[in-house]
Amino acid sequence: MDAFVWDRSFSTGLKAMDDQHRGLIDIFNELHRTLFDVSLPQDRREVAMRRAFDRLMAYARAQFADEEALMQSCGLDERHQFVHRRQHEQFIRNLRELWADRDTLEDPAGRLMGFLSSWIGLHLLGVDQAMVRQMHLIEASHTAKEAYEREDSLSDKGLRAILNMVGRLYHDLSQQTRALGKAQQDLFETERQLNVLGGRLELHARFDELLQIPNRRYFDQRLQEEVARAFRSEDALSVLVISLDLSAPEADATDPQQVDACMQAVTNVVISAMKRTTDLVARHGPHRLAVMMPETDRHGAARAAQRVVDAVAHMTLPAGHDGVPLQGTASVGVAGWVPRGRDDGELLVCEAESAQAFARHEGGNRIAMA
Repeated sequence: MDAFVWDRSFSTGLKAMDDQHRGLIDIFNELHRTLFDVSLPQDRREVAMRRAFDRLMAYARAQFADEEALMQSCGLDERHQFVHRRQHEQFIRNLRELWADRDTLEDPAGRLMGFLSSWIGLHLLGVDQAMVRQMHLIEASHTAKEAYEREDSLSDKGLRAILNMVGRLYHDLSQQTRALGKAQQDLFETERQLNVLGGRLELHARFDELLQIPNRRYFDQRLQEEVARAFRSEDALSVLVISLDLSAPEADATDPQQVDACMQAVTNVVISAMKRTTDLVARHGPHRLAVMMPETDRHGAARAAQRVVDAVAHMTLPAGHDGVPLQGTASVGVAGWVPRGRDDGELLVCEAESAQAFARHEGGNRIAMA
C-alpha cells in the first residue's frame, strides 16, 4: 500500500506543476516501500534506499528551480517568493540531515516518513496552492501586492487532506510493524510520532512563522471562546487593532525583508506593552496586529494602547540594504464592553478596526476609541 495517494486536493490546475508533484509523490512512495519491505535483505535495502534518496534530491532540486523561475516570471510578490524559496532550502537541508543521521536515529524510517508527510501537507497543499491562487489573481489584473495580501496561510481543504493522508500512513505503518512481530511496542511509537506530527500541523495552522505569534485564525477562535465566557460572567472584554504606519513615501517599494523585520520589532514592543499573560497578541494582517484583553474595560485597554503608540514612536526600526531605517508609527483602535451575546466577537473587532482606521486617517501615532 502506498503511503501517499494523489487525489484532487493536490491539484493546482496547472498540468506541468501537477505532473511534477505526482512525480515527487511517486518517489516518496518508492522510498516508503523500501523502508518497510521486510522481505528485502539489508544490503539490497541500503542500495535501494540510496537510489531512492538520490532520485528524490535530484527531482526536488529540479522542481524547486522550475517553481522559482515560474514565480519570478509571473511577478509574484517578493514576500511570497522569499517564504517559498526558504521552504525549498529548508526541505533540502532537513532531508540531507535526516539522511546523514539515519544510523543514529532511534526510528529513522518513522522520522523520515513523518518529515515527508508534513512537507506534503505544508508545502504542496499550502504554499504551492497559495502561489497558484496568486497567479490567477494577477492574471485577473490584480497587483502582486493585492494578490499576496488576499492569500491565507493554509486552506481548510489542505488541512483535511493532510489529516486523511496521515491516517493512511498510520494504517500502513501499523500493518508493517505487526508483520515484524512487534505490534504493541511499534504501534505505541507510531502513535507517538503521529501525535507529534499532528501537534506540528496544528501549530502551523494557528501560528505566524515570521512573527512567532498566533495568526488571525487562532485569534478568531480564542475570541469566540472568550466572548462566550465574558457573556456568562458579565465581564468586560477589550480588543486592540494596531497598524504599523510606515512614513517613508516609498513604503510600498521598500525591501520586503526590511518590512518583515520592522513587523517583528513592533510585535516585540506590543508584547512588552501588555502587562498580563492573559492578553493575546496575534497577527491580523500584513502590517496589522490584534490584541485580545480579557477582563479589561475600554479605559484599561486605552492605557495599554497608549503604551504601544509611545513605544513604537520612540523605537528605531530596522535598516534596509541601503543602511537607512524606515520611520513608522502606530495607529491603534480600541473597543471594549461587556458582551451582550455569545457572538459579539465579530462586532467587537469591527469596532476596533473602525477606530484604528480613524486614528490612521487623523495622521497616525495615536489611539482612537470606538
